[in-house]
Amino acid sequence: MKIGALSSRLTVWNWALLAVALTLAWQTVTVHANYAGNWTGLFRTGQTIPVPERLAATTYRSRHPIGYDGQFYRFLAHDPFLRQGTAAYFDEPLLRARRILVPLLAWMLAGGQDALIDGAYVLVIAAFLFGGVYWLGCIMESQGRHAALGLLFLIVPAALVAIDSMTVDVALAALTACFAWQLSTERTRGLWITLAAAGLVRETGVLLVAACVLSALFRRDWRKAAWWASAALPTLCWYAYLTGVLPPADTTLNVAIPSWVIPEFQIGILLRALEPTTYDLPSPLNRIASALDWLALVATMAATVMAALRLRKMPPGALRVALALQVAFVLAMTQRDFWLTTYSYSRPLGPLFVLLLAGCGIGTPRGSLAWAAVLPALVDLRIAAEFQSQVLGVLRRLVGAF
Repeated sequence: MKIGALSSRLTVWNWALLAVALTLAWQTVTVHANYAGNWTGLFRTGQTIPVPERLAATTYRSRHPIGYDGQFYRFLAHDPFLRQGTAAYFDEPLLRARRILVPLLAWMLAGGQDALIDGAYVLVIAAFLFGGVYWLGCIMESQGRHAALGLLFLIVPAALVAIDSMTVDVALAALTACFAWQLSTERTRGLWITLAAAGLVRETGVLLVAACVLSALFRRDWRKAAWWASAALPTLCWYAYLTGVLPPADTTLNVAIPSWVIPEFQIGILLRALEPTTYDLPSPLNRIASALDWLALVATMAATVMAALRLRKMPPGALRVALALQVAFVLAMTQRDFWLTTYSYSRPLGPLFVLLLAGCGIGTPRGSLAWAAVLPALVDLRIAAEFQSQVLGVLRRLVGAF
């Protein structure tokens, strides 16, 4: 490796390490200020949610009655092969269990030791944050930009939510950045592994596999199409395993496919924007929350339009197909329920925002990067509002220390 290339690579590493350091610093502060020093507070386990007996003593309970999704992936990390009855504690057993990659990596990093798994899970999330910043930074450098722009990965909503509540979607966002880097720099030797991992993070990761398969089929390269299609085999094998260990009632077709996936003749995102949620808050705060909800939805629609317009300017290939599939995914989410909360709908859209950031230098004006960054930042304004209680807790702790 040439000295210049090595120096460049180290620079990208430095920015990625900075992102991880900032993330872990914030988490350390909020854990000690808001969760009594118990790191399981990051998983947002609800007050009314049943917890596996072996985890009950170490679990920090959120003030929210039902908590948030990270709690279930924590349960899964302690029993990734579902041999200890953990599936009974999931709200949707099949949906949670098939998103195995992050929990499994945490279990492997901890050597299967329960006492170490929670910390290992936090480190796995940090590792994917590192990867997302690193790969996006490499893309930026390949486009003649500064490596520090890799830090834009942190404004992808899936990353921000993961920092706050340990959800798994940041892993798919990071793998999408890796996917874009491998294709844009023609470093496709490890692409099969990236595709296989994406499907194991969550079911929408298979869209990256589909992009490579369709791109090969368009070129009539049947051998490549078959090779890329085989990257879905680990996901299919895991799903087959789940049908054997989960009760039959948890693996039926209507359970396997969430209701909001089935397209209907309605435009859910517009309905949600026109009928904002009313919160149990004082009137001024309720208006602010509703305004931020509306802004996040408009920014998401604008990002979808921007992605659709960019398709014409991107060169043919798997990256263009991947972006087209992300646009199609947004358009297929017609149910209003999918768009109820910014915390929920912004996470599966991580690949869309990453591809917009990564593709800004491919056949498009350089100024488009600003728009690609502003749109997820507008979505983040609503997500950041959820940090209010934590920030206040940290401030109270600091004031009390003095």
